[in-house]
Amino acid sequence: MSFQKSTTMSVKRILISLGIFLLIPIVRYLLSRVTGSDTLSFMFALNLAVWLLVLYDWELFGLHWNRAKAVPADTLIYSAVGFIAMFFWTFLNSKYLGGYLVLPDPSVFHTDPIAGPAVRFAFSFSLGTIISIEFKCLTDHMKIHAREATIYTLLFTPFRLSLLIPTYLYNIILFSLMSYLYNQTHSIIPGILSFTAVYLCWMIFFVS
Repeated sequence: MSFQKSTTMSVKRILISLGIFLLIPIVRYLLSRVTGSDTLSFMFALNLAVWLLVLYDWELFGLHWNRAKAVPADTLIYSAVGFIAMFFWTFLNSKYLGGYLVLPDPSVFHTDPIAGPAVRFAFSFSLGTIISIEFKCLTDHMKIHAREATIYTLLFTPFRLSLLIPTYLYNIILFSLMSYLYNQTHSIIPGILSFTAVYLCWMIFFVS
């Protein structure tokens, strides 16, 4: 069943939330010039952005957290369904489609092992939460359209035509799966949990 509810967020709040999202590549770029590490700079930008977004949009995040807690069985079931579907789609992408995955450079786990937990957190939970909050703000009820996938693809994908098209297709399906989870549970939490679990497993088993 599709659940549609108009947002109570003001235009100002939506624009500021979008601004935080758009600052991620800027902060990443500026820090990488200083640290010399793109992965650690990206990690910091993602973790900073998710902290700011959750804090600024606490009413939104809290609303969806409470919805998820109110129906724990549905939350767990659809989180599991989402994990299986996203993992399978990510596997197909890696094996056949070749879309770009937003993941850290594997060398960081060997050169900076202390940063490992923060890196994994950033590229799983932080990224999944940022995507969910931002596209909830942009589309009101998480009905993902091509323009949102385009924004995400252009912001985080190396600018090569051979990567942009398959990455765009991968993101369209990924966001559609997150939209499906939202429509079934009325909460962004199952999508966040599924995304976090998939990307965390991917880093542990295929990246580290």
